[in-house]
Amino acid sequence: MALVGLAIALGGGGTVNPRTEMVLQVLTALIMIPLVASTEWQRGLGSVQRPAWLLAALVLLMPVLHLVPLPPALWQKLPGRAIEVQSLALIGADQSWMPLTMAPARTFASLLAIICPVLLMLQVSRLSLRGRNWLFAVIVIGGFISLALGVLQLSHTGGFDWSLYSEFSAGTLVGFQANRNAESDFLLIALLAMGALATNRLSDGRHHALTWAGLFLGSMSIMVGLFMTGSRTGISLAAPALLFFAAILWPRLRLRRISTFWFGGGAAALVLGGALLLQAQSMQKVLARFWLTKEARWDLWADTWYAMGQVWPFGSGIGTIVPMLEAAERLEVVDQTRPVRAHNDWLEWLLEAGLPGVFVLGAILLVVGYLIVRAIMMANRSDTAAARRAQILFSCGVLTIEALHSIVDYPMRSMSLAMLTALAVALLMEPAAPQRNRQ
Repeated sequence: MALVGLAIALGGGGTVNPRTEMVLQVLTALIMIPLVASTEWQRGLGSVQRPAWLLAALVLLMPVLHLVPLPPALWQKLPGRAIEVQSLALIGADQSWMPLTMAPARTFASLLAIICPVLLMLQVSRLSLRGRNWLFAVIVIGGFISLALGVLQLSHTGGFDWSLYSEFSAGTLVGFQANRNAESDFLLIALLAMGALATNRLSDGRHHALTWAGLFLGSMSIMVGLFMTGSRTGISLAAPALLFFAAILWPRLRLRRISTFWFGGGAAALVLGGALLLQAQSMQKVLARFWLTKEARWDLWADTWYAMGQVWPFGSGIGTIVPMLEAAERLEVVDQTRPVRAHNDWLEWLLEAGLPGVFVLGAILLVVGYLIVRAIMMANRSDTAAARRAQILFSCGVLTIEALHSIVDYPMRSMSLAMLTALAVALLMEPAAPQRNRQ
């Protein structure tokens, strides 16, 4: 719970705001010490499951390999290294051993950032069913605190920006994130977590009118906050997120009285809320972004594709996207801004990891795909607990949102979203620890 809370609060700065991520990495290491060194702290935890170990090894494989020093006879023959060889020859260092990555410091920084979600995945795989449910409470609380922080950001209360970062998407609701697209993903994940958390309370067969009312108001608040982020893709991804949200609650929504309340109340709230929001100037700015005729992502994709051809098939090294894009940027698109990401996580991975990264990514997708299929088969069994079924649907929803958003953005470059995605993968695995009784 502490790791998840810290990830939400400190992991949203991205590449341009590394200080909070450094704090998160140090705190993660400190929290892990008793979990590894003390048997007392491990009481109630199961063993780390084999799929978790396999995924951890695959995720860490590429940055580790990219940092291994290579002899001059090997690295000098790599594509795209001619200028580096000539530069080192001027100072007589061209015979030094060099790693595969073209920016070792950036790759090492990326490795440190990747370790945090890997550690979280390993620990979540050890939890019991009830222990995992507590993580949803942290995500939901973090989501509403992020919404409250976003309201302060939009209102500029006290004359402050109310952002944790020096560089952020100004004029929009970003909460704990620096990027509005990352905030939209986090709000959608909080929505799914709220549905999974409510399932535990609603599964006892009682009416729980207050729970339903809180769930309705909470989901409407998140949807309003989602629109105020101004993220076009995030708003579009609300459709699959709401489908997973409904699927999580479906066993209870099948009751006629509850379904009438939700569909009738939801439709009325959408009509009334939409009419009010359309009158707001800030909402008109959001809608105007859907009609942009010039899309900078296309230029970034073209430059990324060109840079990829310069270093294929071995790649430029994990974390090297900025210097690669700066070198490949065409003169006709150069302006005062700096290209910091490819705005396509899949394409960026191909540039940095090359052909070996394709095989590693394929292996990761195969393992995760196997876990998803096995978990869905388990969810369809009649004897599966409602809480377990909700966890599986939550995980599938999170992975769907992040996979789709990665086509046009870079959600996995936020440590917050990377750690929440790692948590979702761990929830696909069967609870390792036995369920303890309340007494």
